[in-house]
Amino acid sequence: MSDLQAIADRVEIEALRGEFTDAAMMRDYDRFASLFTQDGAWRIPYVSVEFVSREEIRAGIERLQGIE
Repeated sequence: MSDLQAIADRVEIEALRGEFTDAAMMRDYDRFASLFTQDGAWRIPYVSVEFVSREEIRAGIERLQGIE
């Protein structure tokens, strides 16, 4: 992998991290779920939670953010 490709990859990863955080903070559950592949998984080990698929992830983030 070239240095230029490594830099481009890093920029894309950082952009994805920003989107993930922004979508969660703005409570944009559809956008949050769209950041995962169809068969993606979102795991939160310290509370033993796992959501698999965009549909579960979307429902899960809404449910978790409803807890205040």
